Amino acid sequence: MRIGGFAVSLVTIALVAVPARALETDQYYAWKRPLKDATDAINEKINADVAEALARFNSHHDPASCPCRTAQAAIRDHFNYLIIGRPELWATKTSLVNRIPATSDEEPRFRHAYLYGKTAPIDPVLWMPPSPTIEIAGVRTGADKLGHFFSDGAWIEGSYRHALKNGATDDEALRHALRFSIATERTIWGSGTSGILSLGDLEANYQGLMFYRGLCGGPDPALTLSPTGWRLKRSFDLRDYVTPEWDESWQPNIYTPSRWAKVRPVMARYCDLLRDPEIQRQRAAYATRDRETPTEAIVRQLVVSGILADPLQFTIEAACGVPPRAAPRD
Repeated sequence: MRIGGFAVSLVTIALVAVPARALETDQYYAWKRPLKDATDAINEKINADVAEALARFNSHHDPASCPCRTAQAAIRDHFNYLIIGRPELWATKTSLVNRIPATSDEEPRFRHAYLYGKTAPIDPVLWMPPSPTIEIAGVRTGADKLGHFFSDGAWIEGSYRHALKNGATDDEALRHALRFSIATERTIWGSGTSGILSLGDLEANYQGLMFYRGLCGGPDPALTLSPTGWRLKRSFDLRDYVTPEWDESWQPNIYTPSRWAKVRPVMARYCDLLRDPEIQRQRAAYATRDRETPTEAIVRQLVVSGILADPLQFTIEAACGVPPRAAPRD
């Protein structure tokens, strides 16, 4: 896949300076396990963090002389924390967010039973702890998606703005940013290290890009300059961004052959649950919300061109030898 010079430079820097991000998650393990929706708790935390970041920014700068982008950067920097972003780290520790696995006692059982439990001691998947499943707006997803949204999304948004500066239209800049996002998942943060290309991660990256873009851009930017400084015009709500694609038991990963050989027999353990009424209701609810996203459209083009493997061969339906589910609506 061809990517621009900016993307090549960023990927090169990341390969040298950033440890591989290998927080893998497993929503199959969460099937049939009770889980309380955490949307309100996460929203409250994010809005408090944004308010804190802007209050600190306003107190150290003359807001009237600072463009919106500087306030946006303050929000971005507040969420970043080494490899794991602050929202993701908080969601894995706080008692306000229900998780699977729920306790430290369950953690060893999860590590043994989850999709990537059958591996060698030197496997890159083991470089970072697995990410627990949480529920946001009725979608079960890995807590790692919060990191992709707030940290990777900001990085991808930088690619988008760079393309705009080079004369790209908004649509061209978005496609450029999405291609860059896919390039990182194919190299430093995905199949190049772990043998796993997470399409769910790509969706969270894209939605994070849209969040950061909407802070200062578009017809109704979320940030506004008030007499007391920069502030959010409206509260942040994850419901505006999360989609069924964030659930990796719904949106399949793309695996290298060696990784799929290890994952497929573990995934096949859940074949009988495909007939369970509770799981069928969950997947039917996802189907009503599922639409082809901009990321999926580019992935489909790369599959047709032979650059990426077809993700449909890595679904649970494929692992269980049952008819595939219907394609998402446009």
